[in-house]
Amino acid sequence: MKKTITTHSASRRSWLGGGLSLIVLATTASVMAGCAWRMRGKVDLPYKSLFLTGTLTPELRDEIEMLLRVNNVELVKTIKDAELVLEIISEQNARQVLSYNTSGQITAYRIISRIVFRAFDPVNGLEAMPESDIFLTRDIDFNQSNIQAFDQQVAEFVKAMRSDIVSQLMRRLASIKKLPTEADLLKKNSSVAPSNSSAKPAAPDSKK
Repeated sequence: MKKTITTHSASRRSWLGGGLSLIVLATTASVMAGCAWRMRGKVDLPYKSLFLTGTLTPELRDEIEMLLRVNNVELVKTIKDAELVLEIISEQNARQVLSYNTSGQITAYRIISRIVFRAFDPVNGLEAMPESDIFLTRDIDFNQSNIQAFDQQVAEFVKAMRSDIVSQLMRRLASIKKLPTEADLLKKNSSVAPSNSSAKPAAPDSKK
């Protein structure tokens, strides 16, 4: 009996030790994944406050705000407190049919996520980044017999694509090293001013 009890206790200790090891490994992996996510979202933004405006879903706003916090940039509530204004002109999440089978049934979709945006100086209104877009697509197989699982997978795709788009957006904003000034605008306009070389020469003076 003693041997049986001892063996059972040893097995239990071994099982508990293995279980604890798995928990530690899972926790470590989770922490490392979180750190890796923060590393991917970390960019060098040359300003500390941003005003967000435009047409966007709450999910996109939350994602942008989260990455701004990672980069120590405050999302302010009034434009006068911002160093930069980010305007989301449009946001699109859609799906289009990609393929059919011989019976005419849909077998695959293409998931589309796209934002159009611009950034400008809140003081003079000059564009720091002209209207631009970020466009992503993902292809997904479709099975008519399991629509619920398909809808869940589409939602996961859209969420992942939104995170990717916001990461790319942060990198685009990081490229704005200097906000434009009125002097920069005048210099740009003067550089593209039409030349006067095609003007007609003045008529010669007929007086001797």
